[in-house]
Amino acid sequence: MLNIPGDSWRFRGDLSAFIIRRKGGAAPQTESEMPRPILMKGHERPITQVKYNIEGDLIFSSSKDSLATCWRSDTGERLGTYDGHKGAINTLDIDRKTQMLATGASDRTVRLWKAETGEELCQFETQSAVRSVNFSLGDRLLLAAQDSQYGSQPTVFIYRLADEKDRKFDPITKPLGELFVKGDRNNIMTALWSDLNKCIITAHEDGLVRKWDVEAQKEVEQVRVCDRKLQSMQLSKDNTMIVAASKGDHCAKLLDTKSLEVMKTYKSNRPINAAAISPLFNQVLIGGGIEARDVALVSGRAGHFEVDFWHMCYQEYMGSVKGHFGPVNSIDIHPNGKSFVSGAEEGYIRLHHLDQVYLKSSKKMNL
Repeated sequence: MLNIPGDSWRFRGDLSAFIIRRKGGAAPQTESEMPRPILMKGHERPITQVKYNIEGDLIFSSSKDSLATCWRSDTGERLGTYDGHKGAINTLDIDRKTQMLATGASDRTVRLWKAETGEELCQFETQSAVRSVNFSLGDRLLLAAQDSQYGSQPTVFIYRLADEKDRKFDPITKPLGELFVKGDRNNIMTALWSDLNKCIITAHEDGLVRKWDVEAQKEVEQVRVCDRKLQSMQLSKDNTMIVAASKGDHCAKLLDTKSLEVMKTYKSNRPINAAAISPLFNQVLIGGGIEARDVALVSGRAGHFEVDFWHMCYQEYMGSVKGHFGPVNSIDIHPNGKSFVSGAEEGYIRLHHLDQVYLKSSKKMNL
């Protein structure tokens, strides 16, 4: 792995907490003193998702090259790959014990892997490409959202992985339930468990966010979050908030998990593909960039491929981290809030360990 120097922090000068000064002097940090990101190269095609495990010692990534990869989160060292899919892997999730990895791909399968060894445990077949997978609280259930390819109905499938009594791993390949809106052809971009597995929240490409009752298998609420395409959605660490990234409206929005009320909006000047909520500070990270097909026509600066930091409550832009030279497709923040990882269209993953200057300044701004 390579340490790439100095390409990183750019903070607005009007936020005094981020004007970094040396002890006993007035000079701000120089570029050579900035935290150095780790460049992680292990995929040959665009990154579709990056995700920390619950302890934060591992990072898992998926790509359109049909591979999922496991990395150390402290050094960026690649530990191994999960090889078996015959198409682009669009999504992944890791269980809470870091024992099983779930991946969903364009080959119309969801696969479960033994996280430690890379052994394939089982697979579930769908009618079209899988857009989202997510383990339930307790890891007994798994959801998978398929899209509208091949004339299929966009649907969330619910699979049983373990017996309710003894919790022994015993997957059933036939879905326990199916959630869909009859006749609606808009793809489900992300699906997440909520309310102690009583509900599932889905983000749709037409800008709607829906809440479903799992037991009744019916929609109980819907909110139009944006007018155009929603790209992704991510829960906060305590599951009380959701941040949704809109590619069409060039913004990210903060929602209350229970009511789906839009509480805050973070307006950008470019399509937003990914967003994440810091578990440590009142901050939201967003990333995106212009369409991949137009990347060759512009420079990295003009493409707006930075990861931006926004104050969660005041909706103020705080600064950005640059380095990618393609649209940022996925962002995840370490469970302790002291590092983050981003994956982009050019196939690179960038791991950023945030330094003490940032942490102390952010702590002051949290007060």
